[in-house]
Amino acid sequence: MITTTIFLIRHGETDANRNQVYQGQAGDGLNALGREQALRLAARLADVGVRFDALYSSDLARAFETAEIVGDCLRVTPIPEPGLREVYLGAWQGLSYTDVEAQFPDEVAAWRRGEDIRRGGGESYADLQARMLATLDRLALGHAGGVVGAVSHGAAIKLFIAAVLSIPMTHLRHYHVVVNTAVTVVRRVEGGPWEVLVWNDARHLPGDPLGGALIEDA
Repeated sequence: MITTTIFLIRHGETDANRNQVYQGQAGDGLNALGREQALRLAARLADVGVRFDALYSSDLARAFETAEIVGDCLRVTPIPEPGLREVYLGAWQGLSYTDVEAQFPDEVAAWRRGEDIRRGGGESYADLQARMLATLDRLALGHAGGVVGAVSHGAAIKLFIAAVLSIPMTHLRHYHVVVNTAVTVVRRVEGGPWEVLVWNDARHLPGDPLGGALIEDA
């Protein structure tokens, strides 16, 4: 049986993460802590002998910088993959949580009710989920039997896992945000469904990473 394994990695911290700003498909690269997180992740993967047959990354700055740090340690060159981008948030991008609540109260209320709306005129969660499923299926097909790294974003990873586990989008708030540089591992036997082996593992970070900021890029 041909088994393909994918390590889904969220990017390291950015100033926007820290300041509770919606990034979506905008935003800058990592801050100092984010680079430290990526280095810790890279060292951990190397220490346990992880080797990627290929390393793909969202082409957004914060993700690709994370992939470059990991790739440098594991001696693999990251490949930009736009399909791994975060959800596009349109007019919400670059605004703080407070600003969004003030400028788009109806959208915020609908989103908090669990409605899958196109926030700021951008993508819906259904759009993001379909994009992630198609992208990871394609990467798995292209590296059948291999081990692939994929650096992506908080909401993007959650929506993919929700599809794998048949979790309704209305329940996304019921499981924890993806920690910066946390690892989620999935695998698929050829012809079968995806399986989740590891979820939101950030043991390479000091302290209690699950007690940090409860925000994602969306």
